[in-house]
Amino acid sequence: MSIILTLLVFTIIVVIHEWGHFIMARHHGIRVEEFAIGMGPALWKHKTKKDMIFSVRLLPIGGFCKMKGEEPEEGQEAEEDSFTAKSPGARASVAAAGPIMNFVLAFVLLLIFNLCYGYADTKVQSVEADYPAMQAGLEAGDRIVELNGETIHVYNKISFLLMNYQAGEDVELVVEKADGSEKTLQFPLRYDEENQRYRMGFAAGKSGGIGEQITEKGFFKAVWDMLSQSFWYLCFEVELTIRSFAMLFTGKIGLDAVAGPIGMVSVVGETYQAAASHGIMAILSSMSSLMVLLSANLGVLNLFPVPGLDGSRLVFLGLEKVRKKPLNPKLENTIYLVGFILLFGLMAVVALNDVLRLFQ
Repeated sequence: MSIILTLLVFTIIVVIHEWGHFIMARHHGIRVEEFAIGMGPALWKHKTKKDMIFSVRLLPIGGFCKMKGEEPEEGQEAEEDSFTAKSPGARASVAAAGPIMNFVLAFVLLLIFNLCYGYADTKVQSVEADYPAMQAGLEAGDRIVELNGETIHVYNKISFLLMNYQAGEDVELVVEKADGSEKTLQFPLRYDEENQRYRMGFAAGKSGGIGEQITEKGFFKAVWDMLSQSFWYLCFEVELTIRSFAMLFTGKIGLDAVAGPIGMVSVVGETYQAAASHGIMAILSSMSSLMVLLSANLGVLNLFPVPGLDGSRLVFLGLEKVRKKPLNPKLENTIYLVGFILLFGLMAVVALNDVLRLFQ
């Protein structure tokens, strides 16, 4: 079940990504030669009247969108319906459409989840009496605005910012009081022996689903809050991905914190097992939450300027726009080839790390 769910989750995310490339290519009149679900040998193919092939392939690990002229050859004249023949702006929109669709998928899933179940609020519901936060002036009804100089839009960011807290340090908290005024509080955190972590000592508020929100706030305010909360949570996931990779490259976290497809089988399996006893809706919501994280991750990673990813194509198109002429096709293809080799090497290292982790 873990393997099936992992393959299903990855396939949906990657197919949505490739569908973004597909619809934008068609919009600009670029001929799509094949749109495939899965990789490897074809199990089923269908050719349309416009000679485009839809296929389902043996390995359910994503898919691809093959466009005409995507890999130009030196000295070859580009045909009108080829990728190369289009303007840098049009090609950039095709390259960016894949990651954008991943962000759209994550946003839609977040919105559905929030509409159904609500979300953790940044408004303080209660404060524990034996914690320094209450002594510093934190009260029920306060809304957290900033933590250590960083704006807070979603509750999850608070936990993330406190991950590197050092004993004895003060945190600086800006809160909005019930009367609309803002107050800055400074206090140390207290270590929670039971949960093995430092805590502020407050409980966050929890909004209800859309029905409860409409009753409480009215239709337009409730819908706006749902949309904005979904947007800010997506922004947090994007920020979290970027910061995590920065921490990886600066050595603040190790390679053990990175999981590839093999490692994700364990993550999906644990998520499924935790939700299985609570019924099908709990499983769907847990898998949706995981898809939000993975889809946002894939969107961000593909925008990195690494050869072989969409981000590198955007960089090359930017250079073409500045230079007023395209790069040498042979050089560009060589750079992409080297990039793919490096990416597969990194994937191999991550996969080996996943396998070793299974036996620990």
